[in-house]
Amino acid sequence: MSKRIIDGKTYNTETATRLAKEVFAPTGFGGEFDDLYQTRHGVYFRHHGNWGSVGPSGEPLEIINPLSPHEAQKWMEEHEFTTLLEKHFGPQPEAGEAESRITLRIPDALKNQIENLASKNRQSLNAWIMRCVENCAMQ
Repeated sequence: MSKRIIDGKTYNTETATRLAKEVFAPTGFGGEFDDLYQTRHGVYFRHHGNWGSVGPSGEPLEIINPLSPHEAQKWMEEHEFTTLLEKHFGPQPEAGEAESRITLRIPDALKNQIENLASKNRQSLNAWIMRCVENCAMQ
């Protein structure tokens, strides 16, 4: 258990929820750790250090750093916790250029036909139409 008071706020590994754990070069005598926690009030913090090192008072070297939501998001990205990242920050945009929206007016019969084709291909209507347009644009 580690507890620190920083800027008048308590960060306690015993009462917070550990979201992710990273261990680097664990040995019988030490190793580095870097854990991500969230308090019950939604604030993120890192608990990290080295089991083999001790602080000035002889206690194990453990550091607690409060994180902004943006910093927590970056930590999750850097440590490749994709599922956790999307759970806390929602789906992330796909890499690529910016998207634009267009409106296309088509007869209902055609709309029904392409909805059925998209469904058969296990694609959303938008994805199916986009693939069709991409194929036409490459000709």
